[in-house]
Amino acid sequence: MARPRIVFLVMSAVSRASTVDQLAASLAPHPVLVHHDFTQTADFALHSPNVLWVPDPWRTGWANFGFVEGIFHSMRHALEHIEFDYLQLLSPTCLPIRPMRDFEAHAQGPCDAHFDCIDLLRDRDALMSVGYRAFTPQDTLRHRVLRKLSVAYFGDSTGRRDEAGIWLRTGAAPGLLPYVARAAVRAFGHPTIGRHVFDARLRPYYGSTWFGARRDMIAELVPLFYTPRIHDYFCRLRIADEFLIPTLLMHLGVRKGPLNHYIQKYDDAHTGKIQDGHIAQLRQSRAFFARKFPDDPHATVRWRVLKELAGVRDPGVNTTSAAAGS
Repeated sequence: MARPRIVFLVMSAVSRASTVDQLAASLAPHPVLVHHDFTQTADFALHSPNVLWVPDPWRTGWANFGFVEGIFHSMRHALEHIEFDYLQLLSPTCLPIRPMRDFEAHAQGPCDAHFDCIDLLRDRDALMSVGYRAFTPQDTLRHRVLRKLSVAYFGDSTGRRDEAGIWLRTGAAPGLLPYVARAAVRAFGHPTIGRHVFDARLRPYYGSTWFGARRDMIAELVPLFYTPRIHDYFCRLRIADEFLIPTLLMHLGVRKGPLNHYIQKYDDAHTGKIQDGHIAQLRQSRAFFARKFPDDPHATVRWRVLKELAGVRDPGVNTTSAAAGS
């Protein structure tokens, strides 16, 4: 079987150039398409020969819809200018945790896309943790009201579930208020009350942004995003990518495979960092990539993972690139 043509899309903004160079080198010989926000880090030079640049990058940022715009702008560029069979989305703080030949074989498997998600309307924890974000635009009165009701639903509960590359709160507070809160959020889940795009044909899902998919799926996903009904609604949501990507992929009816990522347990809204003590977990994982590693190409955990798990002979970094990113 011929070697698959894989393109890796890296969304870059504030990480060191040397960190991204190390990641790109570990993914060779496959091309690494870098979308970099130069408004956040202007002095950013990469030296890995397999790096390609996305022209006219978007202004990105955490919880900024420009991040989503940048992803789809980059995928559209890849479709128009790069010959590939499979595209994998990565962050600058990701690393491979298995040899590239294993991922190449995986990408040639029967699945159209690899991601994970939770059905928002069938999962009570998901509905009450993030339903208000899906059903109401950010910075609206109904968004603020549903958010307060969702917080009240859980009360002092410290329960949580970590799955699908994200985390959810679990465990309702005592009393009548949780029933009122749940009824209100479920009511807004109905399109006639919530005035949103979700219905029987476009069911809402929630999950990790970091997906991989075949070229034909990317070719369907990109134009769907740019339809006014989809774009104009999701651009108003808070952290829209966590709803948008799994919802559109499920809408396309893809043959779904498991998430390609091991994602370190979240610390509130942000992914925790992977340290040396987590290497045993990575070794046992069936994933091919992991995040979030320290933004330092000389970090011991990065070198160990690249050499011991990914089979990279020399995880070193270009000294010129290291200086540019420091």
